[in-house]
Parts: sequence; C-alpha cells; structure tokens
Amino acid sequence: MSQISTEQALQVPQQLTRHGGFNENGSHKQAGSDDSQRKILTDDAVTLLLRQEFNPAKKIQVDAFKGELGQEKTFIKETLKTKLAEYNLNPRSQLSIQKDAFGSIEINGSLADTDLEKLTTDLNNNKLFKSAFDKLSKQEPTLNYVDNIVKISKVYGVENALFNSLISEQNEFNRLNDIAHRYEALKQNNSASSAGLEEKETGLAFNFVLNA
Repeated sequence: MSQISTEQALQVPQQLTRHGGFNENGSHKQAGSDDSQRKILTDDAVTLLLRQEFNPAKKIQVDAFKGELGQEKTFIKETLKTKLAEYNLNPRSQLSIQKDAFGSIEINGSLADTDLEKLTTDLNNNKLFKSAFDKLSKQEPTLNYVDNIVKISKVYGVENALFNSLISEQNEFNRLNDIAHRYEALKQNNSASSAGLEEKETGLAFNFVLNA
C-alpha cells in the first residue's frame, strides 16, 4: 500500500465521518446504533480514499515527454543527414543506428563498408550525438509503454499495478528520466516480468532508423 503522510492519515477519519456519520435525515447517529451502521477505519478504507485522490495516469504529461524526445530525434536525424551530405552520399540512404555491447554507436545500412566505417567513427567522436542517442535509446521504450497504459486508463478507466508502481505521488519525481530508471529496474526483475510487464522482450537493442 502507498505510504501516506500524517496529515492524510488524520483526514481519513473525518472523511469517513462525513460519508457515514450521519443518518439519512441529516442528524447524528446515536452512540447505541447497531454495529452494522458503524464505520470502522481499516486499511481497505484508507486505500480506497487515497486511490480516489491519487490517479497515476493523470500525473503523467505524455505530450510533454513526446516533445522532449522529439527534439532528440530531430537532432539525431539532422546530424545523420549532414554527415551523408559531407561525404557526398545519397541523402535517402537508409541507416540503422544502435549501440554495440560496449556502448559505442554502431551503424548499418545501404552504404559501402568504408562509408559506414567513416560515419561510425565520426558519430562516436560526436559527444552531443552520443548523448542524444543515449537518452533516446533509454527513454523512448519507456515513453511507448507509458503512452499505451495512459491511453487505456483514460478510455477504459482501468488501473495497471505495475504502471502505478512507476509513478511517484510527488510530481518532481515523475520526469521521463525518473520513470525510465524505474521501468528498466522492473524489466530486469524476473518476478516483475512474470507478473505481466507489458513489453515483449525480443533480445534486440533499441535502434533508430533514418529514411525508413
């Protein structure tokens, strides 16, 4: 169950009293009322009230996340196009960019091996490009997952326990980078995966495709 503050805990009995402490005619219930009419503070009651106030899906700014990563995608795309022009290569060449086992940029595509090698060397020496691709490769899978869950939540009103565990009640800890770290931890946790983490593990690394 989510941790609650002292202030929230103190408010729960008052909320329960407002909901169940009066008879239908508006008068106070007598102390000798039947036990079935009494409202008892339980963990379930606390959980129910907190859920009414905390909706994880409403705390996520998916459009803002898309805009943030959109800037990285644009930078990566423009850098690749500039490199193709620099070496007088076909601007419509399809390129696939990913990381190798050592974290270095790896490029594959419809170019000669010598051209791919030159592009790979240049981009691995470009700190801004590597930083942008590193951010995109870590955060876009998370964004795709979050976007899907938020859409389902808004349309059908259903909750996803694993998704909820990624979201903090404090908005300052709900940046895309924060959620991505928690999401990666869940993917690496076998018990979380067996519980239904909604991502198909293909064993393939994230890749960015130009001119797909």
